[in-house]
Amino acid sequence: LRINGWGQLRHTLLNATGPDVRDLNQFQLKRGRIVFSGSVFNPDFSYFIQLDGRSSSGDDVRLLDYRLAYDVGHDVLGCRRDAFVFKTGKYKMPFTMSRWLSGKDFEFADRSVASTFFDVNRSFAVGLEGVRNIRGRPCHWEMAVFNGLVTGGAETGSAGTLDNNFAYSARIWTHPTGDWGRGSLADFDGHCVLATRIGTGFAASSIDRIGRTEFESLRVVDGGSRLADLLPPPPNTVQNYDVYLFSVDASYKYFGWSGTLEYYIRTIQDFTGGPAIPGLFDHGFWLQTGKFVVPEKVQLLLRWSRVVGNSGTLGGSDQAFDEVAGGVVWYIRGQNAKFTLDASYLNGDAPINSSALDINPNDNGTLIRSQIQFAF
Repeated sequence: LRINGWGQLRHTLLNATGPDVRDLNQFQLKRGRIVFSGSVFNPDFSYFIQLDGRSSSGDDVRLLDYRLAYDVGHDVLGCRRDAFVFKTGKYKMPFTMSRWLSGKDFEFADRSVASTFFDVNRSFAVGLEGVRNIRGRPCHWEMAVFNGLVTGGAETGSAGTLDNNFAYSARIWTHPTGDWGRGSLADFDGHCVLATRIGTGFAASSIDRIGRTEFESLRVVDGGSRLADLLPPPPNTVQNYDVYLFSVDASYKYFGWSGTLEYYIRTIQDFTGGPAIPGLFDHGFWLQTGKFVVPEKVQLLLRWSRVVGNSGTLGGSDQAFDEVAGGVVWYIRGQNAKFTLDASYLNGDAPINSSALDINPNDNGTLIRSQIQFAF
């Protein structure tokens, strides 16, 4: 049994420019995590349990992750460790690199608007994962079958509001030019040889009106309205539609520099019931770069996040939202103790509803965050 913990205390200042947007000036506990992990019976049976508390949920503590893994390849088939692993529980769905990142490894205080808009987050699932060496380079893969997009810890069973359609996702990534080194994004090692990482992901689900958890969660570009609120009212209304998402990402590290580009596509199609609605197409990206001006200690950051699409007009004209940000990080003791200060300009009406980012639908203006992180 191993016990770990980490927390993020953040001050958030939002100076909004829209008439219906609330300013914000608060201290908040954004993430307060306790993690229990280890193995049972033998090293091939492992578990990961993560509890989360945050001030946006008052005093409530939730079961954020509960993951059991069995290295079938090693224990039964005699393969090398981690070559073929079965896992089940509630955990992050394999789709984007942004969601794959742990919150304590962010360079900015939090994820971008684009990565949150196209996210499929956590769910109860069963899946497979593994690592295979191809020409001397590790290639990681993961796939899962789960309850639905952004369903998280939604209530299940006959009392819940999930439909009967499973969702599916997969992700694959590798490091084509060699060892990635320490840190998920930042170049702590000061690579003198270019280090790279590339990956791609896919997710899909069929969503029924009877499953309100999913049906009422998808948001559209510009303003962050829910797609369900734009559809015609009953009785002549949409009963079902399909969602397909794709992602591709590339990252590098070189002489203290680091950078990541992740691009997303989302299509919503095959609407059944109600009037004819054309297929909807949204896409976006986040582009981020950082540079250590003091090796391993002080890093400067820039990021551009953009979401474009016609979902907000139900197939009419495209609408767009941009987030431009800059920041600085002081790594007091690597990722275990650090201070982050960043500022974002929200250009347009925000298309997300995220307490983690402190960005709500229609938000625009200037967002300034300062954050202290401690981990053990």
